[in-house]
Amino acid sequence: MYTAGILAFAPTLILMYAVLRKYTYPAVEQPFFSDPSFFKIFVVGLIAGTFLCAAYYIFLNPLNIVYMVLFPAIQCLAMVTIMNLRRFHGKSDSVFYGYGLGLGTGCTMALGTIYLLGTVVSGFGSADGDTVGITGYVWIFLVALSYILILSAIGTTIGEGIARLRPMEFALQAVLVNVVFSMILWAAYSSNSNISLYICLVLALIVSAVYFYYVMYVKLSSVVRDVLKMEGKSRKDVPR
Repeated sequence: MYTAGILAFAPTLILMYAVLRKYTYPAVEQPFFSDPSFFKIFVVGLIAGTFLCAAYYIFLNPLNIVYMVLFPAIQCLAMVTIMNLRRFHGKSDSVFYGYGLGLGTGCTMALGTIYLLGTVVSGFGSADGDTVGITGYVWIFLVALSYILILSAIGTTIGEGIARLRPMEFALQAVLVNVVFSMILWAAYSSNSNISLYICLVLALIVSAVYFYYVMYVKLSSVVRDVLKMEGKSRKDVPR
């Protein structure tokens, strides 16, 4: 459990710092969001992710394609429900709070994945089929990292929808991305060979990393400018 916690929280905190450092003090004199509010919504994400992770692995049937489509939709709708409060509507900082919510959710999904697959699933990546091999632990961590990347980006997308006052439009986008990601994992879990398993897991990591980069580094600054304009505000220090 300690190892799972380190492997889940370390990349989460690194991603938190890497994205937010340009949008808060000392990079800018007036932060684009409230640090206390961000960490509160991050904790909410940790709690929500714990329940979602528990439900995922209690009812897990990775060979059932209906389940693998339904659960990612539930993940997104849970985040929409949490973010769809009046205080977040039409506010540029809602994009960052969506990121915090997604980070928290992804972190606990990652922690549960590392712990449960690393201790319960025998033969994953091992040569003898009886114990979890080193290769297996590496791929379990990559699956967990994929969860952090995809869910944090999806949370940001949902936060953008709340900020733009178009929650269901962006929620649908988030659901479609999450379903695609889940289908790749479904293909990995239902594969009959280690080669196809590893190919699918690499593809899942690529999809999550590309979507994270697109949302957080290609779109984020322009989204913040657009919502500030909606609010009738103008700032010249929005990072590019």
